[in-house]
Amino acid sequence: MNEPSLLDYLKQKLNPRHLLTDSSKTHPGQTESPGSTPPVTSTPRRVRSELPWRTALTLISALIGQRFFEPGSDQPSLGIGFYLVAGGLLILSLLKGEWNIPLQRPGGKDQLVSTFKPRPLILFIPLFLISFFAFSGNRFSGINLFLWLITFLIALSAFWVPERENKVRILFSRIGEFLHGGRISFSFNGWHLLVLAVFVVSVWFHFSQLSSIPLEMTSDHTEKLLDIQAVLNGNPSIFFPGNGGREPIQFYLAAALIKFFGFELGFTVLKWSMALAFLVSLYFIYRLGNEVGSRWTGILFMLLMGTSSWVNILARSGMRLVLTPVFVAPVLFYLFRGLRLSRRNDLLLAGFFLGLGMLGYSAFRVMPLVVLIIFAIYWLHHRKEKQIDSLAGGLGIVILFALIGALPLLRYISQYPQAFAYRMATRMTGVEQAISGSPLLIFLQNSVKAFGMPFWRDGNTWILSVVNRPALDVVSAAFYLLGVILLLAVWIKKHNWVHLTLLAIIPVLMLPSIMALAFPTENPSPSRAGGAVIPILLIAALTIESGFISLWQKTKSGVGKGFIALAGIGLMFASMMQNYDLVFRQYDQQYKNAAWNSSEMGRVAGGFISSIGSPDTVWVVAVPYWVDTRLVAINAGFVGYDYQIWADDLEFTTSDSRAKLFFVKADDTTGMDALTTLYPTGFSHYYPSTVPGRDFYTYLVPAKDTGQFTQTP
Repeated sequence: MNEPSLLDYLKQKLNPRHLLTDSSKTHPGQTESPGSTPPVTSTPRRVRSELPWRTALTLISALIGQRFFEPGSDQPSLGIGFYLVAGGLLILSLLKGEWNIPLQRPGGKDQLVSTFKPRPLILFIPLFLISFFAFSGNRFSGINLFLWLITFLIALSAFWVPERENKVRILFSRIGEFLHGGRISFSFNGWHLLVLAVFVVSVWFHFSQLSSIPLEMTSDHTEKLLDIQAVLNGNPSIFFPGNGGREPIQFYLAAALIKFFGFELGFTVLKWSMALAFLVSLYFIYRLGNEVGSRWTGILFMLLMGTSSWVNILARSGMRLVLTPVFVAPVLFYLFRGLRLSRRNDLLLAGFFLGLGMLGYSAFRVMPLVVLIIFAIYWLHHRKEKQIDSLAGGLGIVILFALIGALPLLRYISQYPQAFAYRMATRMTGVEQAISGSPLLIFLQNSVKAFGMPFWRDGNTWILSVVNRPALDVVSAAFYLLGVILLLAVWIKKHNWVHLTLLAIIPVLMLPSIMALAFPTENPSPSRAGGAVIPILLIAALTIESGFISLWQKTKSGVGKGFIALAGIGLMFASMMQNYDLVFRQYDQQYKNAAWNSSEMGRVAGGFISSIGSPDTVWVVAVPYWVDTRLVAINAGFVGYDYQIWADDLEFTTSDSRAKLFFVKADDTTGMDALTTLYPTGFSHYYPSTVPGRDFYTYLVPAKDTGQFTQTP
């Protein structure tokens, strides 16, 4: 008699209040039977949600702490104090379950495929040796490049594992359908639009005002332009031994821009080549972030890298320095994914990019050690699941394809080992300058300085950074330091091999800077430690994502979630604005104040040459520590000329009867007196520079045969 009727049951089930509350009392997978007694209480009890104050205070404390390491604060002890508070709060948040732990992507259970096709392998071995010896004489040629390509393709056919879904075949099939009157369809959603927006922002950061920031070249740029000119003149070297030795990729990228896209040989083409190389790497940067974390990690990582002043300055410098992070990104992406999913094809590609990166910048030479450390960490975490011979086979694949990628350079090393190692030897040993002090003590001191570079001091090289300030902006530095604590704590609890790997490879990637034992003043170096920016900003992206997701999930109100979203957007905007200021104001002004105004002098020389003069009758009266006289000629449009002449040698110019133009430093009275004595009929003109302290004089001598002079250029 006390059982409810069917009508009562339906009323209870259709009650709107019940629909909102009763489902929460049912456990997942548990259902109610029609005969069960419905709840008597219709008023739900509110569940109090605790505010995520620990997480919020962690982020605020870290950001405040980093502010005290910025130039002008002069209170690093307060910064250390706030960072200690932030670290303690972070650990407390993890213990209380308030801070979400970054998730680990599931790995594959299969072993690495160890089979190969014997016939292509038999062909590959002699072809590899033939290609190796074909690169003799430090020269690229059509024949050895063709052999190199065939060697790579034969190796692919021997070791590539056919996939179930052949994406290349599908792509060519769609292209064929399109050519036969079909249509190519693709989907484009909101996420794609967001990724595209971040990419566009990165493009703007790297190409905005590229022709003028930085404005002037240095002697290093002179050497690079001369190497590019040699390539264009038919001397395609594999390795350029001048000025300590340089790898070839940048020079051939710049030569291609000149030959096929009409660029002029100058500073702009150097900067464009490196900016374009970095933009290509953004694809792998996004994929790497997605592989280590989630797609949000990928897009945050791409945004941090694309707007980072550290990376932007390396690319804008016009030197091959940014090629280290450019190649570190694909190597890590394919290596992480290949080991996680036991995909030999990914390991194969990781090896090829590892070898190809050796042709980029010398700091990349530490990457083989990074790869070995990654394999060791992976094996230590999976030695019960994975067979050692299978993992050794994967390492062998990486090594084999790295040898193929670096084949031209390997041949050069076999013929000229001393020339290849000279630059490294001068920094690591006493070849050029004796090591003053204990090498071990210098190594430890260099290590401390290098590890502190992201959030303390980045060195004193004005060409490569805004000197004596953190290499990262406040937001990136704060989240990177929090991320080190976070990933270490997560590894202790979850034993995620990727997290430990990211922490372990940072000091290894900094070794090219740390090992400047003979020149410790060159450490820390944002360029030589440039490869470390990849794991550093990846850790920062992981921490930003996990921190704000923790705040979002622990906050129940819509107003609170909206505030968190605005705070996250505002934080990333503040990071971009500081990086913008660092590059487009501070770095620009610092560079102008330090570099000599060879472009201004070059314009004057160009005007003289195009009117009444000749490229052979321009001279710069040299004084110590002044402008590179080759740059004056380059800016005038004449690569390969050197306009240097010392005051004591001016009399040798009197035998030339053509019109002459001399440049004299504003405070060089000796040079001006010598000119007025030799050429009393000449005309001097004072040129005030746009930068204080860079003024100069020109001294114009009319041609002897006419004695005419029309206008000072």
